[in-house]
This record gives sequence, structure tokens and C-alpha cells, in this order.
Amino acid sequence: MTTSELLKIIIGSSLLTTGLFAGVSLMAKTWIVERIKLALQKEHTQFNTDLQWEVKVRERAERVAEYISLAKSLKESSSEDDYRKANRLSWELAMWLPAEIYGQMVGAIVNPNQDNNALTVIIAVRKMLLKTKAGNLNEDQIAHHAPGIGRK
Repeated sequence: MTTSELLKIIIGSSLLTTGLFAGVSLMAKTWIVERIKLALQKEHTQFNTDLQWEVKVRERAERVAEYISLAKSLKESSSEDDYRKANRLSWELAMWLPAEIYGQMVGAIVNPNQDNNALTVIIAVRKMLLKTKAGNLNEDQIAHHAPGIGRK
């Protein structure tokens, strides 16, 4: 073998090795970039899902609070619109609240007592919707307003 042939073999194998390293490097870079994109997409999707759930939780909690407030204030002299709204809210809540909580809510409106009242229902709904994020809030910590409250 001549020196020029040996030189051609060395240069050829060097070019082939460089090409292989470049190809493997490009594939690794592409794989890493795609993995990062996929992880970011997954994180973004989870963030959006969590955000949508929080909005839904707030809306549902608002419905419960609105219904309890309206139902507790209904009088025989209340307007037909107030009764219609109370019925609509009650039926809407009956569709998604668990039976136990819905029954507790109705009992708190019809026959409130120390163990079952508007505030205990609010706590039960809070625990159901927020799960582990609900914390340990109790009915004594919720502000409640009524005429004469605080008078001694």
C-alpha cells in the first residue's frame, strides 16, 4: 500500500466518523428538543385544565351560596321571580351535588340547627370542591350577617 492510498483511507474514515458523529449528535439534539417540547405541552395542558377546574369550582360554589342566601330570605310576600330563581338554583344544584350534601343543604334551609345549618353546608361543599386544598376552615370562622347579630 502506498502512502497516498493510506492517506485516502485515513481521510475517508475520518470523514465517515465525523459524519456519523454529526448524525448522532443531530438525532440526539432533535430527540432532546422534542422531549422538552412534549414536557412543556403537557405542563401547559395541565395548567389549563387546573385553571378551568378552578373556574368551575368557583362558579359552583357561587351557586350554592346564592341559593342558600336566596332560600333563607324567601317570605310569603317574596316575588314570583324570587321563587322561580330559587327553584332553578335548587334544581341545578340537585343535578351535580352529591345526594348527602344536597339533602344536608335542604335540611339546613327547612330545619336549621346547630349541627346542620347554612354554614355547615358551605363547609361541606367547600371540602367536596377543594378536596385537600379546603384546609380546616370551620363554621365559626365564616362571617355571617343578620339583623341584631352582635347585640348583647
